[in-house]
Amino acid sequence: MARSPNAKQITQESGFYGPYSHFSRTLRAWLVAYGIGGPVLLVSQDHLSGLVLNSGVGLYISTLFLGGVAIQIFAALLYKYSMGIIYASELDPDIEETTRFKVAEWLSDAFWLEFVFDIASISCFILATFTVLRVVVG
Repeated sequence: MARSPNAKQITQESGFYGPYSHFSRTLRAWLVAYGIGGPVLLVSQDHLSGLVLNSGVGLYISTLFLGGVAIQIFAALLYKYSMGIIYASELDPDIEETTRFKVAEWLSDAFWLEFVFDIASISCFILATFTVLRVVVG
């Protein structure tokens, strides 16, 4: 099956996709693990959970941790379905004429958006962590 004339053609594999993919998966895994592990640590330690609950900022801290995880899950779903649409277009070139394909292709090229998702999650975790530290230490 021939690809449509609009489709981007990759002329040569550069070898950078493998490391990019590895670092991307690793970072997402670490972010999700931190966003889940932080609250689990707080809840599993009676002294810490008591401090956080009595501080009045427990909901804020929980929202930041869960928000950071939610951002990563949203990004993973967004890119997963975008890549699925692009893959489907390889099997059926007519898909390339659809709006969903054009959006999926735009997303696959928008590395800046992936960076924004990561920075947003990291920001949530930094705020949550420093808020916990203020409660525990201060």
